[in-house]
Amino acid sequence: MFDFLKPESARSTPQQVARSLRWLGWAGFWLQALLGFIPILVVLTSVLARTAQPMTMLSLGVWLAILCLIVLLFSIYWCFRYTRLASRLEDRDLRPAKAQVIRDLKLGLVANIGIMAIAVVIALSRVGALTLKMLTLPQGATVVAPNQIGTTLGAAGTLITPSNMIAIHAMISAIAAGLVGTIVSLLLLYQVGQQRVPQS
Repeated sequence: MFDFLKPESARSTPQQVARSLRWLGWAGFWLQALLGFIPILVVLTSVLARTAQPMTMLSLGVWLAILCLIVLLFSIYWCFRYTRLASRLEDRDLRPAKAQVIRDLKLGLVANIGIMAIAVVIALSRVGALTLKMLTLPQGATVVAPNQIGTTLGAAGTLITPSNMIAIHAMISAIAAGLVGTIVSLLLLYQVGQQRVPQS
């Protein structure tokens, strides 16, 4: 589908661009939806748990996570929108201008870079805080209590708990979802850039 070594004379037609938009739009939609499931679940449970407690303010990290979640949901929708754009490209009467298609793809690219940037900031702060706590322990100390009964691994005073690991997994999933969206947008921008301008 994408041959980056093809000569410049081989240009893409609107039908080829539409096929790429449909295929990559659906691939990006499903991959981002699957990767975004854990971050969405973690943010929702975190917000619901905090609001259930009286007089609890949300921290900056939670607000950033909510922002990342909103941009991720927008990006999932935007990948679906690529499939609708493909249908419009196939119809000569509804076909948008090349500049409009490029503008839509650039918006998707910016949104996905935003997801990655926000998730990296959250991950750096969360992992940095855990690292600072671990550095305060004496050498050879236990970080996770191994003999706990029940579903939690951490006893009172342990540093790494299942919620820490789930939060880190959610941040990595959000970064991966942003990476998928970025790759989809870049491949589509390349394909549209190769589109032949119709002769009038």
